Amino acid sequence: MSEHFICYFCRVSNFYPDKWWYKYQHSIQRKLADYSIYTDFASNDYLGFSKTGVVDKIFRKHLNELYISGSTGSRLISGNRQWIEEIERKIAHYHHSENALIFPSAYQANVGLFSCIADRNDLYLIDENIHASVYDGIRLSFARYYKFKHNDWDDLKKQIEKHYRSFENIFVVVESLYSMDGDSPDIKEIMALIDNKKVFLIVDEAHAFGITGENNLGLFNEKTYASACAARIIGYGKAAGFSGACIIGSDVLKNYLINFSRAFIFSTALPFYHYQIIEKLYDIIVYHSFEQLSRLKRNIHFYLQSTSSEKYFSKNNSPIQYYLLKTHNYQDIQNTIIQNNIYAKVILPPTVQKGKERIRISLHAFNTIEEIKHLINMLKTFSNE
Repeated sequence: MSEHFICYFCRVSNFYPDKWWYKYQHSIQRKLADYSIYTDFASNDYLGFSKTGVVDKIFRKHLNELYISGSTGSRLISGNRQWIEEIERKIAHYHHSENALIFPSAYQANVGLFSCIADRNDLYLIDENIHASVYDGIRLSFARYYKFKHNDWDDLKKQIEKHYRSFENIFVVVESLYSMDGDSPDIKEIMALIDNKKVFLIVDEAHAFGITGENNLGLFNEKTYASACAARIIGYGKAAGFSGACIIGSDVLKNYLINFSRAFIFSTALPFYHYQIIEKLYDIIVYHSFEQLSRLKRNIHFYLQSTSSEKYFSKNNSPIQYYLLKTHNYQDIQNTIIQNNIYAKVILPPTVQKGKERIRISLHAFNTIEEIKHLINMLKTFSNE
């Protein structure tokens, strides 16, 4: 098929409702682009497993033992193997839990979980800064939800007391490392509010996996904390440098999801090699990631030390930082960042609240001190505008 014919075909087949065009024209008009040539302060590849070829080396080293084929169906039809379930039990063991269920992405895991575990007799109490995927899952359920102030345990306690007698179950939902704010909940404070009789805790560990907690497998990856969680969501697309996710919990939870999570039931399973790569990534994170973690901590320390007296810089002890914006020339700011051969993303509502527009900064093990200095000096110029 010639290029001319393809273009002609595309041109004559572009039928769409007018409101698609209108809504796009009145939006912030996100566009896809390739920023891979710039210095990376945007990706979630905190340990550099993707950038520095760790994942690629796993493929090459174990190529002869990987099942390079598609699953051809959902896990309930043709996409399951006994050894996949063994990998899931092994993952659960790493996380001090009974079982795990792997999903194609953390977004799909959250939608699949929150859409089915609660009904109109139950309540979700969610941190106001929780990830969009949690909202999307809850909206597909029949359950009510209320937000509590970010990391405000007094507010959460008041809401639990207010609603305790009105619902059969209350699910408190937090992230262990917030993707836009870069901070974490106080574990002891939240544990004091969870009774596991009527009030249950669900933790999204997507951004904490690989960089914090016992064996670097998440903030709540300690036996006492893990056993107090009704479910934890682990993401493999951040520090692990790959993709996919799993939900960790009891055998009952896994069986429940297999039977009632529509996002799991009706999705084609991952290619078989994907499960094998996830298994091998655990081995690297637990036993062979000391060097990457050391470099990451060095970079975080340098960044915080260099910006300690600066007004608009975040002060998080994590790879996720941000620079608050006080101007409204957001596109100009994004262009300036790119012109400085840096890629860090300007984040606008609805991803963050209005008035909290920011440049989100991801620090990585592979960033050099000189690159971080260049980033900081560039950001300081925005303070003077």
